[in-house]
Formats: sequence, C-alpha cells, structure tokens
Amino acid sequence: MFTRKTLKIAAIVAIIVCILGILLSLLVALTVDKMAFLQVLSWLILVYASYCAMKLTGYDIYEEDLKKIGWSIYALFVIFVLFLFIGLSLGPIIALVITARLHFQKTSIESWIKDNS
Repeated sequence: MFTRKTLKIAAIVAIIVCILGILLSLLVALTVDKMAFLQVLSWLILVYASYCAMKLTGYDIYEEDLKKIGWSIYALFVIFVLFLFIGLSLGPIIALVITARLHFQKTSIESWIKDNS
C-alpha cells in the first residue's frame, strides 16, 4: 500500500483524476454555476500536488515519509469521490493544505539531496 512503486502509480492516477475534476468543474461552471470556477482552481492546485507526490516517490526516502506521501495521495482520491457523488467541493483551502505539505516536503528533500551530493 505504501511501496514506492504503488505510490508512483497512485500519483499518476491522481493526476488523471484531478484533470477529470478540472473538466467536470469546467462543465459545471460553463453550464450551471459560475462559482464553479473556484473548483477549477482547486483542482489545478491538486494537479500540482499530485505532480509533487509523483516526484517524491522517485527519491530514496524513509518509510515514514512514504507513508505521509501515500496518505496525501489517498486523500486526493477521497476528495474526488466526494466531489463526484456528493458534489462536495472542499475548496482551495484543503487543496492548498495538501499541496503545501507535498511541495515543502519535495523542496526540503531536493535541497537535502543537493547539499549532500
């Protein structure tokens, strides 16, 4: 569940799922509700979070760091399922929290690798 290969595949699937979220939000924004453009922004942020997760799975990191990445990826799937079945958009705040967590983890690992090579 938290192996490097599984998380890399899950991150790629999360990118695809977030792109589907963008397309669905765009469809809703263009046809029904103009406020759905905020959902599009949230999904764009989550695409970047998925990209960061995918990059992080390529590094040689500790098991506990892989678990943190895994829970973030699986949270993206839960957000998408809630969006599909309930129509719940958790908004940019949740997207920013998940993205910030993955982005700062990615930048700290990249700077550590740069300093130690």
